[in-house]
Amino acid sequence: MYIIYGKKLCNYCNKVVSLLQREGLAFTYFPMDNKPEELVSLSTIYNWRTVPLVIEVKDSDNNFIGGYDDLIKRLQIEISEEDDQQVNNLD
Repeated sequence: MYIIYGKKLCNYCNKVVSLLQREGLAFTYFPMDNKPEELVSLSTIYNWRTVPLVIEVKDSDNNFIGGYDDLIKRLQIEISEEDDQQVNNLD
């Protein structure tokens, strides 16, 4: 499960949403266009100054990922580990 904080006219925010939909991964999107104070607070908490702000929720823990490029890297690692497991299960 992922949490995405973004803005309507943000190209990378739209890319994150499309990527998660295409991969069939659950997410909740929070538009921050009319919530500048809340966005500043989140930016301060996570030390991240741009949108999208991507967080992975796993076992009730919020793990900050970063932005679009960071999510791509994370998903490639997860996919690679899944592939390795499948190969090991064939042995």
